[in-house]
Amino acid sequence: MIRILPNVLSAAELQAVRELLPQVRFADGRITNPDSTIKQNLQAPQEDPANQRIALIARDALMRFGELRVFAQPRTMARTTVVRYEPGMNYGWHVDEALFPSTPPIRSDLSCTLFLNDPSEYDGGELTIQLGAQELAYKLEPGSAILYPSTTIHRVTPVTRGVRIAAITWLQSWVADSNQRELLVQLEEARGLAASGGDRQRLQVLLESLRTNLFRMWADT
Repeated sequence: MIRILPNVLSAAELQAVRELLPQVRFADGRITNPDSTIKQNLQAPQEDPANQRIALIARDALMRFGELRVFAQPRTMARTTVVRYEPGMNYGWHVDEALFPSTPPIRSDLSCTLFLNDPSEYDGGELTIQLGAQELAYKLEPGSAILYPSTTIHRVTPVTRGVRIAAITWLQSWVADSNQRELLVQLEEARGLAASGGDRQRLQVLLESLRTNLFRMWADT
C-alpha cells in the first residue's frame, strides 16, 4: 500500500525548514553506504545541527498526522535525514535495508519521503516505485509526504535541472504484516462511516472485505 500524506508540514513549519536548509552541511550520501555503486546524492550527517532541528520538526509533524498513525501503526521512527540531489545525481533501483543499526535496531516496515522544495524547481528526481509490472512516479508539493512499504523496489530518477531536496525516514510498525495493517485501516474507515452515518454502500464493501480477508487469513486449508 502506498499513501500520499498531503500538507504534513504546516506553513510555519515549512518556512522554518526553508530557513534551516541553507545551514545544512551536506556530505557525500555514500557515507552511510560506502560500497554502493548506485547511490549518487548528498545527505546531511546525523550530527549536523540544522539537520537535527529539521528532523525534530519533521518527526513531530509526521507523528501527529492522523492518517499516518492509522496507516502505519508506528512503534518507532528513525531519525529523519535531509537529502539533496543536484543535476546528474540519482539513486538507482534498490530496496531499503531491513534493519537500521540504532539502539535498539529499527526494522524498516515503511519508508517515508517528505518533499521539501517545489517540484517546479527541478526536472527529473521522481521517486519511482515498482508495483508489479507498473512503475509509479511521484513528485509532491513541499510539505507533503509519501509512505510506502520498505519491501518495494524503488529509485530516484536523475535530476536534470535544479535541485531536489527531501527528508527521508523509516518506521517500524506495531503490526509487522502489511496485510494485517490494511485490515486495521479498513476497520478504522468502517468505524468512521458507522459513527457518522456516512456512505452505507462503502461501509458494506468494507465489511465484506474485512470478513472475506479475515476468513482467508484464518482458514485452515
